[in-house]
Amino acid sequence: MRRPLALFVLLAAACGDDKDPALTDASSTLTEAPATGAPGPTSTGADATTTTDPATGEPEADPVWDTPYCHPVYGPMKWPDPLSAWEDEVVALVNQARATGGDCRTTGKFGPSKPLTVHASLHCSARVHSKDMADRGFFDHINPDGQDPFDRMAEAGYGSYATQGENIAAGTPTAKETVDGWLASDGHCANMLNPAYKDIGVGAYEGPGEYVYYWTQNFGAKN
Repeated sequence: MRRPLALFVLLAAACGDDKDPALTDASSTLTEAPATGAPGPTSTGADATTTTDPATGEPEADPVWDTPYCHPVYGPMKWPDPLSAWEDEVVALVNQARATGGDCRTTGKFGPSKPLTVHASLHCSARVHSKDMADRGFFDHINPDGQDPFDRMAEAGYGSYATQGENIAAGTPTAKETVDGWLASDGHCANMLNPAYKDIGVGAYEGPGEYVYYWTQNFGAKN
């Protein structure tokens, strides 16, 4: 039997979709602010958010992953390669959608925009939340400890910025179904196509929760 799909969006100006009984909505008190600066190259490989060691010229893991908050969700022993591949696919699909733009209906039409860059801190916070939802059996932007997405992003080292957002989904077993579901929902669609965002982090997790598959997208732009 096919498991139910659930979607939830948190962004600066959320708009509900009353036609989808499985969709719930929330809005934050943050306000949108235009982002400045050009985005860097997109990451290739979910655990390949790297810097280069000046001594050896070899890539090294971003130091964010060594923090107590992020280390538990880093590396193939803790985050199997198939999950990392799903995360890569979500980023690729989002950037494909941004390249053409689209109509997010009640939240507006968006022209083509530049690709988002995987940011280690957002990647970490997204993974932490997807795993937490599965492990503790909840589906919400706010976890049982009262942390919201912006708390998690800050704890992962991203800080607090005026332009931040989060999409979550559960129950979809593939990256494409998940992104298609988000694109079909006005608020989620707007988060993905918003040109103000420059950075992204995706967390995909398969766990013991009701929906089995849990997905989180975190978005941001540093002012």
